[in-house]
Amino acid sequence: MLYYKSDWDKAKENLEAFWRGEDIGRPLMAVFARRNKDSEQFPELQHGPWVGGMEGFNEDDTEAISNWWINPEENFKRMKYWFENTYFGGEAVPATYVNWGASAAAAFFGSTPRFRKTSVWYTEVITDWENWKWEFDEKTNIWWKKIRDIVVYLIERARGEYLVGMPEFGNAADNLSLMRGMDNLAMDCLENPEEIEKAIDFMDAWWIDLHEKLYQLTLPVNEGGGILPWMSLWAPGRIDQLACDFSTILSPAAFKNVFVRDIEQMGAWTEYGMYHLDGKNCMRNMLDILLQVECIKAIEFTPGVGSLPTYTEEYIPRYQKILESGKRLYLLAEPSEVEPLCKALPSKGLYLCTFAGGKEDADRLIANTYKWSRKA
Repeated sequence: MLYYKSDWDKAKENLEAFWRGEDIGRPLMAVFARRNKDSEQFPELQHGPWVGGMEGFNEDDTEAISNWWINPEENFKRMKYWFENTYFGGEAVPATYVNWGASAAAAFFGSTPRFRKTSVWYTEVITDWENWKWEFDEKTNIWWKKIRDIVVYLIERARGEYLVGMPEFGNAADNLSLMRGMDNLAMDCLENPEEIEKAIDFMDAWWIDLHEKLYQLTLPVNEGGGILPWMSLWAPGRIDQLACDFSTILSPAAFKNVFVRDIEQMGAWTEYGMYHLDGKNCMRNMLDILLQVECIKAIEFTPGVGSLPTYTEEYIPRYQKILESGKRLYLLAEPSEVEPLCKALPSKGLYLCTFAGGKEDADRLIANTYKWSRKA
């Protein structure tokens, strides 16, 4: 049992069944809600651990803002506050991690992070390949050391209360799109593919090395497995996010020829690789390629800003295709979308992440999924 999740043993059993490919009679469900009527209501909990508390900061107070992101105690305090006010329904897990945006490893390789009230940005640093040199020393790199310090701080204070996940280092393609610039990187796919290949190999080698070090550190507090915190998704082994958001501007051929290499190399480290598929264009253009990548065990689909919502008729055939391929499907859903998704899709291999107003609402929603669900 976890302190902030009294039914963890049952949730863990369901998660293990999910990864074995078994049907528990409903989709797996992560439902976040207020712990009680006096608890704070956190926004958008289905999009990952709460990141807030800077409302009173002045935009120009760069020191205070940076401290909020970098200071281990600040990271611990806000996660503790979130845990104490949140009910983790179904398979939702109290888990935390270092969240410096989706591409923190760009800082390791020379892109200075810019800490802001709502995000972390990474500067463009590769102006030309001729004068660029790939370097990283984990013993001296200030940004790696700061991230590791936060991870260790969170581990030391877990004490059976919550799980600790991997920092979101990002993938080589998306990190390169920041370090090189999207337009330049797009041209490199045509003019300098060998430089992209070298970059992928260098960044992926360190991605794997640092992930393994952190996995071994976190393993004792993670119930014998790993956790992908922003999805509240635990697995009985090495799990992490695979992605290539940059692919939204690529042709399927360019994606396959240049960047699938990145996915496969990172995925070789994972035992439960979860692919983050961002946007309907990527779903339409890249899905068939992704279904052929063996290391991808599950696909999470985010429609993207301005797109049609998760439950949309045109998405259903593609959702079905993912499940029929033997891969699992993870969806961020509004509470009103849970019933139609349950009726449209088989429950086997399906994970829905949503929210509710309170504990009773969350439990009722989960109970209803048993009668709404289709068998595989």
